[in-house]
Amino acid sequence: MKTSNATIGSILAAIIWADGEFSEIERTTIAEIAEALGLTEKELSMNVTAALVELKNMDEDKATDFAVKHAAKVNDEETGEVFQALLQMALCDNVLTYGEVHNLLALAQALDIDRDAAVLMLCDLVKSEPELEVSFEPEDE
Repeated sequence: MKTSNATIGSILAAIIWADGEFSEIERTTIAEIAEALGLTEKELSMNVTAALVELKNMDEDKATDFAVKHAAKVNDEETGEVFQALLQMALCDNVLTYGEVHNLLALAQALDIDRDAAVLMLCDLVKSEPELEVSFEPEDE
């Protein structure tokens, strides 16, 4: 990958941050994403953890700005792959939250992925997850 491990770790962390919990399944998903993208799992995991520390005390707007800033650094040829990884991270815990969707759409825009295409990509993944719970409630801050 031409995109740095730190950049990918930062935007994955923003998706993890959106649901408020760094679960074991998300840790496992980081390993799967690292393998799929040809990255070192240990380094990606460390970069995600470091970014989560940065995100810890941010509100939603600042966290979105953080994610968008890092998404803008993704190599143009890799935006589709990276967005698929973000979708995988958002859905891995079988819960899709309002905050995750908000961040995914902001990241799609930062990655220069058409909003309609991003929604269709999300729908395509959702249909393959029959156990998925969807939360329509925005998180309280």
